[in-house]
Amino acid sequence: MFIFTSFNNSFCFFVFFSIINNRELIIRIKIMALISNLEKDEASDIAKAVYESFEENSGSVPEWVKVMAHRPEILKEFVELFGVIMKQGEIEPALKWKIALVVSQTLKCRFCVDVTEKMLQKFGASEEASQDTKETEEEKKILDLVKDITIDGHLDNIELFKIMKANFNEAQIVEIISVIGLFNYINRFNNTLAILPE
Repeated sequence: MFIFTSFNNSFCFFVFFSIINNRELIIRIKIMALISNLEKDEASDIAKAVYESFEENSGSVPEWVKVMAHRPEILKEFVELFGVIMKQGEIEPALKWKIALVVSQTLKCRFCVDVTEKMLQKFGASEEASQDTKETEEEKKILDLVKDITIDGHLDNIELFKIMKANFNEAQIVEIISVIGLFNYINRFNNTLAILPE
């Protein structure tokens, strides 16, 4: 096995070459985040508790968690906020993940698009959730609003908000806007630090 390391623009590439039966060459490229991952034995007690929760619930710890663990208090509070916004409330989980997907597609976060598409598949979306056209007219207007806000950080088309207000109560509106804000944060975190799908 041969290992080649290279820095190209903002990414660090680790390229692994393996020769099988002296004939086949397999190349695997791992693009590392711009700052180091903290493994469990390097993390603080606060972060370790988060790692253990991910290990118990999904079997692995995502790279963004290992990066955010450099500030364990932020990691802990973000994960708790994520749970409150995405797992509780009055808005259907499938709509929340559709909102998350639109934010992720708009901001071009490959990691977040990958995660949100997989989550939507659990709610019955096609394998290519980005191509799914099962939204109701009401949902389409909400997703238009999501994109409008995400593009430049504020609402340009007030008519979209009026439509939302006609279909959702104020608590539900706060919940929808919270999903938009949550995924704008994690998308920009992952994009800035070059955290890509594993």
